[in-house]
Amino acid sequence: MARPKFPNPHIYIFNSPGCHGHYLRYLIDKFSRRTPTINELPFNENGNSHLDIDYSGYAEFVHYEGHDDQKIKNSNVVKIIFPNDILYFERVAMNRAGDQNRDLHNLHHDISFFKEYNKEFYQKLQNLYKVSGSSVPKWLLRDAYKLGFLDWHTQGSVVKSKEDIQEIEKEIAPFNKMNYVEVNVFFTSHSLRNYLTNLSDKFDLDLDLTGFEEIHKIFMNNNKFIATNNSTTMLLDAVKDKINIEVPRLDILQQAYVYAMLEKQNDFITMPLTDYFFTDTQQIIDYIMSYPEHYKAMNPNLPKFNGIDNPFFLHRQKAK
Repeated sequence: MARPKFPNPHIYIFNSPGCHGHYLRYLIDKFSRRTPTINELPFNENGNSHLDIDYSGYAEFVHYEGHDDQKIKNSNVVKIIFPNDILYFERVAMNRAGDQNRDLHNLHHDISFFKEYNKEFYQKLQNLYKVSGSSVPKWLLRDAYKLGFLDWHTQGSVVKSKEDIQEIEKEIAPFNKMNYVEVNVFFTSHSLRNYLTNLSDKFDLDLDLTGFEEIHKIFMNNNKFIATNNSTTMLLDAVKDKINIEVPRLDILQQAYVYAMLEKQNDFITMPLTDYFFTDTQQIIDYIMSYPEHYKAMNPNLPKFNGIDNPFFLHRQKAK
């Protein structure tokens, strides 16, 4: 028997790529007392909530890019944002969005997908490193991402985050009842349950969250990016506190982020351009503490140095 449909959605979910908008739609449709029962789970073989379930239409998932703003007026709207989780967004957008399932540890073996995924970044690779093929050294791709994390205000996902919110504020928020939610609310069952409870009250969703924890446990078990999200913080804290721990397995983007943070924290030091990555934090500590004095120089990749504009960085920007 077909599930009854809602002719007009009660709530719209404006997603960001890889940020679990499909999962949020599932939870609302499943746990609202106003919708027919859903017995299926939404997770596919990649752990994404992309299975073709017969949703009621009570909640509608929206890809923001290219949608018709005029269709949504006087409604309830959720926008998932990620300004405080840029590294997480970079990783899940590349792997989970669209079920691409890209191996973030071996992206350097074939960078041709960047032609469609991120043309500006692909052109950056061509210009800065004189890339002539589809395969590049691992250090090269790590270094390219490191440059973005060093120049935070112009980093692609930072800019996208700001532009998304500005566009929503201009085109959607004035005509609807808005709710912004950061992607990190999905990282624990406690934070997500609290959010759903508050969202239910705000938008009159009438949610009964009985059984929610069991479903979210499956979601968490299927998301390796949440499980490894704190790996970079753990490593950087250990280096800061001069504690020796084994370096967890980091993908290329995480390695780039660690290198960028270490260069920001240590004047005159640049991290090595090698495929090899450190295996324990004592190696990183030794590298920083014993960095040769005769190699120390103003890092040309930092926009500012000791609080003033970096002339080497400015010169490079003008030369582009």
